[in-house]
Amino acid sequence: MTKTPRRVRSSRRLAKNLLLALSLTISAAFAQQSDRAKLGSLETGESVLFVRSSGGEWGIECYGGTSPRLTQQKPVHIEVFRAEEDIRELAAGYRTVKRLDSDIDARAEIAYGENVIFRIQDRWSLKGAVVSLRRKVEVVGNAPDGFSSSFTFIVDPSVRWSDVNCLAPSALYGDPTYNGDRSPGGTMNYAARRFLMREDILPAPLFALSFGNGTSVAMLDPSPRGESTVEETKLLKDVMTDSRFQFGALGVWQADERPIEFGFQFPGTVSMYAFAPDAQSKPRWIRRYHPIAQGVAHSYEVNFRFGVNESFRDVTRNTWRWAWSVLKPVVITIDVGQLRRVLTDHLAAQAATIDGRTAIPFAVATFDTIRPQWNWTMAAMGFVSKNIECADQLLRESDRDTTGRGQKMRKIGLNIISSMIRALPTVPLQATGYDLATGKPWTGERQEWLAPWLRNATEDMRVLIRAYRRERALGRQHPEWFNWVKTYVDWLILQQRDDGSFPRRWKPGSSEVAESTGTTSYCPGPLLVMMTEETGEPKYKQAAIRAAEYIWTNFGTRGLFVGGASDNPNITDKEAGMLSMEAYLSLYESTKEPKWLDRAKAAADFAESWIWIWNLPMLLDADDAHLHWKKGVSIVGLQGITTRVAGSADEYLDWAVPSYAKLYIYTKDLHYLDVARLLLHDTKSMVALPGRQYDMKGIGWQQEGWRMGPGGPGRGIGGHRFWLPWISANHLYSITGLEEFDPALYQQLAKRN
Repeated sequence: MTKTPRRVRSSRRLAKNLLLALSLTISAAFAQQSDRAKLGSLETGESVLFVRSSGGEWGIECYGGTSPRLTQQKPVHIEVFRAEEDIRELAAGYRTVKRLDSDIDARAEIAYGENVIFRIQDRWSLKGAVVSLRRKVEVVGNAPDGFSSSFTFIVDPSVRWSDVNCLAPSALYGDPTYNGDRSPGGTMNYAARRFLMREDILPAPLFALSFGNGTSVAMLDPSPRGESTVEETKLLKDVMTDSRFQFGALGVWQADERPIEFGFQFPGTVSMYAFAPDAQSKPRWIRRYHPIAQGVAHSYEVNFRFGVNESFRDVTRNTWRWAWSVLKPVVITIDVGQLRRVLTDHLAAQAATIDGRTAIPFAVATFDTIRPQWNWTMAAMGFVSKNIECADQLLRESDRDTTGRGQKMRKIGLNIISSMIRALPTVPLQATGYDLATGKPWTGERQEWLAPWLRNATEDMRVLIRAYRRERALGRQHPEWFNWVKTYVDWLILQQRDDGSFPRRWKPGSSEVAESTGTTSYCPGPLLVMMTEETGEPKYKQAAIRAAEYIWTNFGTRGLFVGGASDNPNITDKEAGMLSMEAYLSLYESTKEPKWLDRAKAAADFAESWIWIWNLPMLLDADDAHLHWKKGVSIVGLQGITTRVAGSADEYLDWAVPSYAKLYIYTKDLHYLDVARLLLHDTKSMVALPGRQYDMKGIGWQQEGWRMGPGGPGRGIGGHRFWLPWISANHLYSITGLEEFDPALYQQLAKRN
């Protein structure tokens, strides 16, 4: 055999070694590449990647744009409750990450003890500026304990707690100062660096973080269910385990100088501070779990929206509209004409006359009783009593109906107005209401309800000037109406302070301030603008402009509005946004300056974020006879009230239907038309009508409000079952105000499906 030369053998070994080295290099490159799987890139510039650790498990990262880097090395977290002192936290990365079309399928397993395995299947997808997670947890085996699962992002450690402004609709709008100390979005939770919100207190299951560099990230449950039980929503027990709990919790927190975390837990566990006078400063944890049982259903979805170049006001507007587009609130149309007639007949029937004085009582039971409410003879202006606005609605109906029905309504309306003027003849006002039984100031309990509030007086006086104009156009003169209002307004503008603000309240019959805060300085704006139009004197409108600038500078620029609900201690609320929108619209209509329209839009965007746009169901085991909000009736259109009582709701915002219609006409933004239509129809769901009287004592009745979030009497129950005049006044103005503004648009929006 011929031997191969040594040089040839050496060359072959060299080639073989080169091939081996090349192979190892290529293998290393592929190995490195396989440690990263890219879901895709957001239109905001961030890349979303799954990254495998040295231990072989996969985590997720979002980075590359201007938003803070978001990471989670262990995307699967299971909390197991054994006892108060024995809560197990189990976490894992994904074992496998596979691409399915344009999505990523990620799976993990977590063992619990010897007999239970949690199998997690996550489906991740990306579209535009939104990353979506769809999770399903399968329980293999059984144990006597309860569990929940969660997904959280960890924010770049360079971001401090003070760098973040948070949005939770109707609960938190950046600054917690005016939310109350113990509320879910209040100052005690801020100090604890923890905001946790159950879905059932939120008009949309939405929570957003706004960062100092103009970026944001928001999370939304796109398919909320919300089911629970009577016992659970009364919060009688700190810990409960039940497969029927189908609500999550969203929030943000920072523990022990660790990075900020935010995410979603299912079922939802939250902490809260009790409101009782002697309540402790220690939070109460309300923990909810599913049973660890073979076959238990446990699944949910969470979407994350990324934003850039957004102020906090932009975050509120953009994330809310995103939630609206995803949740698609359904409008259930009503017979608007029938409702108008029912409500005006009902309103006229409530009028009471004593010794020649006529008024709409402050509160009337919606249930059968022969005992009148303790403050039945309270008669007040504005806010929740709206006696003059009720009179205005009766006068409007009398112009529509010239029969005996309409004539009776006209007489009642005129008598209500004249009675109020006679009872409050002097300025400074002794009060913003009186005792119908005596014709004198109310001397019973809760005298502060009828105090000389800025809002209560200016709200009804604005309505009176509007009625004065309409009557004058029909050849009916009421100089006493105008003179009464002008006397008040001439005194009022002298109370304006150098910064443009007005006090919130005065002492009876005095210019001495009882509540100095200027948070409600938006209230007199529309009235002051009308007084300039009536008198030709610019001083009134100038005062309105100064007040509007004060509100914008101190609150509007930050995306929150405060103090509208007179019976709350200067709290962030929807009525503040509603009234600010009206003030800015009145200035825009008077001056045509675009800045006032922009500011009206900001207030409108804030106010609409209090509207429920998902249908939280009534409780599975509730007796419908005991519920105040009945099963099968959609709660879409209901609104939160104040941040202090997040989860409580009423229908006050339907008064703003004409305002949202104006914004649509002035801006051509179709979204405002959608809001107007929803408020016109969906806010009347619990009015007793022919064929759906519910458990009201007659047609036309509706109680004031309901609790939808946990606590107190539980979901679907109100704090009381009384009708207040604002209910009918607001329902009616949503109809008559819209028709007055644009009859053709009214016909379009009132049309039934």
